[in-house]
Amino acid sequence: MTTQQTRGIYLISVVAQTLDMHPQTLRKYERAGFVAPLRMGALRTYSDEDVARLRLIKHFVDDMGLNLAGVQLALKMTSELLALRQETAAAGASVERVDGMLATLGVRVVPRRQPSGDAAPPGEAWFKVNPGEAVEFDSGAGDGVGGSV
Repeated sequence: MTTQQTRGIYLISVVAQTLDMHPQTLRKYERAGFVAPLRMGALRTYSDEDVARLRLIKHFVDDMGLNLAGVQLALKMTSELLALRQETAAAGASVERVDGMLATLGVRVVPRRQPSGDAAPPGEAWFKVNPGEAVEFDSGAGDGVGGSV
């Protein structure tokens, strides 16, 4: 994990409240290997990247009904498809087919809503997208927890 990817530092209680997840659920996702929060003594500290990844996990569990094995597969597929999309766009080819595959996971790449800087916005370092783009996903809850990362 690079310094750029770990800008924010959040305690488990803050992340749990922000994502409307029980702290034990966050610990379960850590045991499953989905996130690896840094340890400061006995405290778990989550980066912006961890929070973005947890938002996507919440989408897969709550909105798509996946179990832990399904989440593991969906995370790998999402990461690989986003990397393929980036390579395809860099080669000047159409990304429509890759976007269709991402849509089956409820994930879409959209133009970034904020001005683009040199560094990726918090949490976006994990999502390999082209400059000026952001990752969004469908959220059935409509509570602001899903949406854009």
